[in-house]
Amino acid sequence: MKITIIGITLFIAYLLVYKTSNALEENHYTLIKKIENVEIRKYKELIYATYTPRNVSDRDNSFRNVADFIFGNNSKKEKIAMTSPVVIKLHNKNEMAFIMPEKYNLETLPKPNNKNLNIYTEKSNVSACIQYSGYSNEKIEKRKIAELKKTLDKHNIQHFNDFEVLVYNSPWKVINRKNEIRVTIKYNNMNEKKNKKLYKAYFGGGCFWCVEAVFEDVIGVKNVKNGYSGGKIKNPSYKEVSRGLTKHAEVCEISYDSDIINLNELLEIFFLSHDPTTLNRQGNDVGEHYRSIILYNNDQEKNVISNYIKNINDSLFNGEIVTELKKFDKFYKAESYHQNYYKQNTSAGYCKLVITPKLNKARKELSKYY
Repeated sequence: MKITIIGITLFIAYLLVYKTSNALEENHYTLIKKIENVEIRKYKELIYATYTPRNVSDRDNSFRNVADFIFGNNSKKEKIAMTSPVVIKLHNKNEMAFIMPEKYNLETLPKPNNKNLNIYTEKSNVSACIQYSGYSNEKIEKRKIAELKKTLDKHNIQHFNDFEVLVYNSPWKVINRKNEIRVTIKYNNMNEKKNKKLYKAYFGGGCFWCVEAVFEDVIGVKNVKNGYSGGKIKNPSYKEVSRGLTKHAEVCEISYDSDIINLNELLEIFFLSHDPTTLNRQGNDVGEHYRSIILYNNDQEKNVISNYIKNINDSLFNGEIVTELKKFDKFYKAESYHQNYYKQNTSAGYCKLVITPKLNKARKELSKYY
């Protein structure tokens, strides 16, 4: 039987939490503007401690599991102050998140003893929020989501469908009890940033169809083009590149908004979504044009990329990374039938067997970027 009333879970959980400490009201965001009854907010980078229910019947355990961690069941046996609001990620199987106090970072925060908990950083973002009072349930949440969507559509503001419930108040407060629905928005669509300059990254990680599929729906990525770079021949064709006649690699030109996503975050996605330890190949795709390569635009980018590779090479890849780092010269856009390939050919064999697993892995392990 589907549980629709989140308030029951919250009531039980808050009774447990408030026996120990009151929630801290920390300032997690800056108000940018108000549009009708919707607030546009710039959120800080936050650290989350979360629990994702395994199934419907496991939802009531969410609060219990995370509360146990902040009450001291952690590597330092340290009590951690609970902050308000509590976040329920409707778009991710009702994952419940506690926001950690600002005094902590990932290094100083105690590690949970419970292996079912997840600790991660939620990157800074711009969100739209709508408030409502009283206890929250599925019917109310659907109505408020529809109301929020209507306002955003009216003002031509794109959202990313990652709706969350934010719950602020104690369980026994009914009058003026504060809840919110929040969704990440594409703030660049608004008039304040019409002429913003986009940055470009150039990544090659095997077949460019795969790299394109992984990056094209990342929040902050505005455009992905498939093409060729890193070689010497001008205006190469796919046939020339695939025969190894050009020294070019299959590369994606990724245009991104640095206010929403930065180069380090793009690198995290890139290295998760391909194998940087195999020379001139990715799986069954073999040849120099399938090599792992990053082309940097300037010395600053080179330093960022070099430092990132050094850190993960030591900590994650046992020194086996063979990714080529090369100064960017020229990007040659591939033939039109190579563009937006995955979305236009999802049912094709290569897409189902090779691209879809890569994309599913990225979306699962790096869901905060999608």
